Amino acid sequence: MVEHVTKLTSAELSMLWSTYIGDTMSICVMKHFLQTCEDQDIKPVIKLALSYSYDHVTQVSDLFTKEGIPVPNGFGEQDVNMQAKKLFSDVTYMRYLHHMGRTGLNSYSLAKSVSARKDVRTLFKQFYSQTETLYDRNAELMQEKGVFIRSPYISYPDKIEYVTDKKFLGGLIGAPRPLLGVEIAHLGVNIEVANIAKTILLGFSQVAQSKKMSDYFKDGYELGKKMVEDFMVKLKEDDNSYPSTWDSTISNSIEAPFSDKLMLFHTNAQSAIGLGDFGLAIASSFRKDLILSYEGYILKVGAYAKEGANLLIDHGWFEKPPQSIDRESVRNQNKY
Repeated sequence: MVEHVTKLTSAELSMLWSTYIGDTMSICVMKHFLQTCEDQDIKPVIKLALSYSYDHVTQVSDLFTKEGIPVPNGFGEQDVNMQAKKLFSDVTYMRYLHHMGRTGLNSYSLAKSVSARKDVRTLFKQFYSQTETLYDRNAELMQEKGVFIRSPYISYPDKIEYVTDKKFLGGLIGAPRPLLGVEIAHLGVNIEVANIAKTILLGFSQVAQSKKMSDYFKDGYELGKKMVEDFMVKLKEDDNSYPSTWDSTISNSIEAPFSDKLMLFHTNAQSAIGLGDFGLAIASSFRKDLILSYEGYILKVGAYAKEGANLLIDHGWFEKPPQSIDRESVRNQNKY
């Protein structure tokens, strides 16, 4: 049976648009990473990431052209300086790929689940499969090099139990109950994501072309630093250790490998990822102190992201995503 192809739904259009923008940014980042990578074991993984991003951009662009949809500008050669010196370490490159791979798996899984058209579902299935391959290859390489950060271990349960005391949910007074495995996992993920953001933002603050941008990136670094400290305290109070192996080496270069536009957009994208992680953590946590902590950081990161969006608008860099028709504006065009 031949599928009756309809127009793209709002979800399909938005997901494809975001994919295109994100992959044009990824191409710029991966090109500079590949140019400056010194470890010959890591280069093939970066090349694979780059090839997948090129493939995604081509396929989404072709689909948009076929549908009569304007292809977004995204990012291009003007947003990457291939002559700029190395800013981040090779280990940071691997951690970056690990983090963005995890984000891609979540995004493409969601995109496929909200898509109706068979061709779009097939496309996102392919993107997910490619990202899965990239994630696995990078994770295996990180393990070989001893830089893969695992979530803390806990003892295996020896029996099945049911909760009988509402104190299980915790309060703001008194000693909290021990953390659940899932709560430890989310604290670990948020520590890892914040550590990545700290390194990237500190590097961005060093090479930004204006003091205003530099200060904005430095503020994000300080926010990430505070986040790591607070979440680490939660683990330590519960007598859980968390691996702190993290290569945050940043060179002394002040040459910007990327445009301020790209770095600012990248920072906003990281903020959006962080907000999503906090939402998942809240949904999986039962202790009230954890929920309040995540809610507090949602407000802080949300305010930081809003400031970043304002900077994008001020500089004319905010490419408007697809949106519904402003009916009031259309009505006002009518000449009665």
